[in-house]
Amino acid sequence: MVTLTVIRSHSPRIAQSSERRRQALKLMLEIALGQKWIMADATFGTFFAEAIEVLEDGISGTVIITDEKGNIVDTFTGTAAEFQASGEWCLLEG
Repeated sequence: MVTLTVIRSHSPRIAQSSERRRQALKLMLEIALGQKWIMADATFGTFFAEAIEVLEDGISGTVIITDEKGNIVDTFTGTAAEFQASGEWCLLEG
């Protein structure tokens, strides 16, 4: 017989990471028009993304990705799951 004990961590880093994952997963099931995300990269800086087109009732869409200066650096078209997998995007609420 094996006994498994799960100890809840009170580490702020783990809690912060878990909150980011929960937030990202919460709303990455669909894309909504005007929805915005942020992703920070230690090497390349901060990127912002905004949904500009919704397809298939939110299953997929088109997202414009900009840098810190507002320059368009990329455009993504695909499903919400594919967008989430493309980087560590965090939803901006509000």
